[in-house]
Amino acid sequence: MSLRAAILPLLAAVFAVLPPAACLAATLRTATTVTSDTVRLSDLFMDLEPGQDRVLGPAPLPGSSFVVGGRQLLAIADQYGVDWMDQSATAQTTVTRAGRVLDRDFFIHMIKQNLPDLGEGPVTVELGDFHPMTVAADDPKPVVMSDLDWDQKSGRFSATVYRTHPLGDITQDSFLLTGVVHAAQRVLVYTHALSAGTVLAAADVRVDDSYTGRSGSKAYTADADVAGMTLLHSVMVDEPVLERDLRRTIVMHKGDPIMLSYIAPGLRLSATGRALEDGGVGQYVHALNLASKMILTGRVVNGSEMEVDTTSGAVPSDGNALRRLSSSSRSGGQGGIYPR
Repeated sequence: MSLRAAILPLLAAVFAVLPPAACLAATLRTATTVTSDTVRLSDLFMDLEPGQDRVLGPAPLPGSSFVVGGRQLLAIADQYGVDWMDQSATAQTTVTRAGRVLDRDFFIHMIKQNLPDLGEGPVTVELGDFHPMTVAADDPKPVVMSDLDWDQKSGRFSATVYRTHPLGDITQDSFLLTGVVHAAQRVLVYTHALSAGTVLAAADVRVDDSYTGRSGSKAYTADADVAGMTLLHSVMVDEPVLERDLRRTIVMHKGDPIMLSYIAPGLRLSATGRALEDGGVGQYVHALNLASKMILTGRVVNGSEMEVDTTSGAVPSDGNALRRLSSSSRSGGQGGIYPR
């Protein structure tokens, strides 16, 4: 007898004593993730018999989970004839519905697509009170937007967002989306962080041709000269340079003797004078011409020189004029005598 002929009967005897169900018994999944809106028998058990799979019921909401306990699993297995290995009333499985989170970036992109007349320059969209929304992972168009209202002057907008597949909960199926659109501006920004009290140099600022952050209406534009001004508080790199950030560095003090320069095409004259106000470089202040006793307006060149504004005219230095000037200086104004 050959070796093959001797082994085959032995193998047949071994397989004959094995329980048939052992080869077909299902295995419990301790955790499963579904993508559809229903849970199937195969989501709970692996290795089902052909044709045994069934829909059991609705899946949890996108991004949510529920737990199927052991007693319910035993009942399901008994109802559908599932031969489940290691059956136990303490077993359980967690069913999770796959979800996709619609975050700020999603809705900002949606706003940009739906707003007309944004132009070709860069813009930023800042959302108001916003909460992310979780939708089905396989939904290609999970939400729609309607009733978009945009005030181009202020940049403020509002729109209503609806789920394309409602959940049946009015608090989750739609919400009001609000925010502000910031168009690009050409402003000065800081090149690095600076502390309060710093006197700015030209290298401390640069022009940003496409600044889209929130700057307010009092940002310095690209043609502003802020060198020599003093920071009132600390600032960070790339922040816009705002008027409220700075004050003129006082270089000329009230009562100081100064030189008055009269400059015209082909002519330059000088006279002695006295400063009637504090002033920083580039700032317009008043001064007294000691020879003529007239009050003049001019631009501070440095701590000891003022360039007279020849278009402003002069005012006699009588008591009334000096009182008006003193009152204007105390109130923080400038140009109290001359309309500027």
